[in-house]
Amino acid sequence: MLSVFPDILFLAPLSAFLIRIALALVFIYAGWKHFSHAENSFRYLAFVEFISAISIGAGAKMQIGALVGACAISFWLARPSLRPVARGTAWLALVMCISLLVTGSGAIAFDLPL
Repeated sequence: MLSVFPDILFLAPLSAFLIRIALALVFIYAGWKHFSHAENSFRYLAFVEFISAISIGAGAKMQIGALVGACAISFWLARPSLRPVARGTAWLALVMCISLLVTGSGAIAFDLPL
């Protein structure tokens, strides 16, 4: 199919970069919300979310970080009391994790595609 704007197709590798940054910001926010609780279970979840955010944001071992992030998000969806964001945001973040898991890290990353 022909593109409506063929002049901007050179920006396609940057789409994964923007998805990575948005997802890393969601995990940083979630980690911050969970770290402020006094219980240890919240702190463990915050640690996993921070590690996933660093991995996804930097693009280093990004697909492993996206897999761990998808597990954390499915944990959010299973336990609504632990969900730091709205349900729709959690579903969107899960779709972004799956997208990054399948397509790879894109441009400006330290990870090699599979």
